Amino acid sequence: MPRRPHVTDHAVLRYMERVMGYDIEAVRALIATQVETAVAVGACGLKKDGFTFRLEGENVVTVYRTHSDPRRICDD
Repeated sequence: MPRRPHVTDHAVLRYMERVMGYDIEAVRALIATQVETAVAVGACGLKKDGFTFRLEGENVVTVYRTHSDPRRICDD
């Protein structure tokens, strides 16, 4: 049986955008709006509505369900 192809995150994102019709830039803007105050005060993360937004400087580097990852938001 042939191996299953690896599908990159980039390919998934473009499929969602171009085939499924998701407005990726609108999603990006929504995320930015939710974290802008936390970024402005130099936070390394934000817990909101059951999700944790991990921040590095002005970058949102990941989002996960708050209860699904026991790690602290910030590294010491």
